[in-house]
Amino acid sequence: MLDFHSHILPKMDDGSKSTEMSMEMLRSSKKQGVDTIISTSHFYGYNEAPERFLRRRAHAYQKISPLLSDTEPKIILGAEILYYPGISHSEDIASLAIEGTDLLLIEMPFIPWSEKVFEELLTLQYGTRLQIVLAHVERYKGMQKRDIYNRLFEQPFLIQCNAEAFNSFSTRRLALNLLKNHQLHFLGTDCHNTDSRRPNMDDARKVIEKKLSPDAWKDFSHSCKARLKHHML
Repeated sequence: MLDFHSHILPKMDDGSKSTEMSMEMLRSSKKQGVDTIISTSHFYGYNEAPERFLRRRAHAYQKISPLLSDTEPKIILGAEILYYPGISHSEDIASLAIEGTDLLLIEMPFIPWSEKVFEELLTLQYGTRLQIVLAHVERYKGMQKRDIYNRLFEQPFLIQCNAEAFNSFSTRRLALNLLKNHQLHFLGTDCHNTDSRRPNMDDARKVIEKKLSPDAWKDFSHSCKARLKHHML
């Protein structure tokens, strides 16, 4: 299984606090069937240039890479980019794509969205030939009017949910419907630590197998990895 969204690198953001924690998170992910994990450390364009972020990311990865073996999931480097006005005109934004792909993981603002937000995202996608992936879409639903929120799924964006979406009473129906309607493209744990925001892919698997079927989980797991491969450069 592919974990598309994680904060696994040590001391990059509010995720893993040490190499030891990172390794524990990786081992836990492996036990849950994750063989590939994308490290999507937070990127905030209002206080950091992509070049500096990439230097910090490389340094964090260098700390953990000597400890990695075939018994841990493969790590692919990426970023979780908080949307900001002017993002479509950022010269170096493509450097923050998921390593080896054209996929750009965007975290939407936790405020009501304007028409300008959609226009800018479309400009970013079509102007750069990057494929936007919207992070944890279940988290925005209560912040937007229904018609505004539903527009997310009418755009040419790929959709990512967190594993927690399948476990929470308030978002389970949404997540299952997106999966059944083939509108969910990637699943991530958004894991930050080994406690309050631990790797929890197995929790989502159990819900999907119970509410849908074991085959639904297998098919979705396969499609996530196939889609990642399709977007590799």
